Amino acid sequence: MQTTYPYIIRSDRSMTPCPHGMKATCDNCGIKKPRIVHVGSWMERDCPFFVEDKGRRQGVVCDFIPNTFTIYNSR
Repeated sequence: MQTTYPYIIRSDRSMTPCPHGMKATCDNCGIKKPRIVHVGSWMERDCPFFVEDKGRRQGVVCDFIPNTFTIYNSR
């Protein structure tokens, strides 16, 4: 079920953590330990459940499937 999550921007980055507790690693960035994903961030856009970013409306459409994984590798 698709849901739109609003997020808050502070100094060009999102301060809203993923409501599903998604975490990500990034081999290219050297992030080895899972880091909490923030809604509207570049990691959020790499999330397998990401559908679209509403841009100026500061909303992200998410298609999270319960009882699936909560850690993924970004980029």
